[in-house]
Amino acid sequence: MEDWSAIFGSYLKSGVYMITRGTCLDIRNAAQTGGLEFIEVNLRDVIGKKDFLKKTAGALGFPAYFGMNWDAFSDCLTDMVWKPAAGYVVLFNYYYIFKVNDPADAKTARRIFDSVVQYWSDKKVPFFIVLVEEAPHSA
Repeated sequence: MEDWSAIFGSYLKSGVYMITRGTCLDIRNAAQTGGLEFIEVNLRDVIGKKDFLKKTAGALGFPAYFGMNWDAFSDCLTDMVWKPAAGYVVLFNYYYIFKVNDPADAKTARRIFDSVVQYWSDKKVPFFIVLVEEAPHSA
């Protein structure tokens, strides 16, 4: 089990994290306790790139000029002027569904995520992306 409070405590630990079990509430609590903006993107019914971009834009409140393409996606994630915060935790719930339905675009999204967290880390701003890679296991 990850110590999310320790992870979120430093921009030096900014990165893309993959989880396999439902610990969304722990992640949300640690982000909020650490003064970071927490955004959850629900990808439960995402079939492909268009759905992914639409859900992400809606959850993060991308500006109206968002172009619904990968370049615009990257640009918006490295801007965030419309949602100022000390740092960010973006949790992509049900990411595995996107990955199964559209593996090529899921790889593109992952490359962008890696670039985005590096961009923010270079600016000393904590930015974390958490991907739920598998369905939560039943108890």
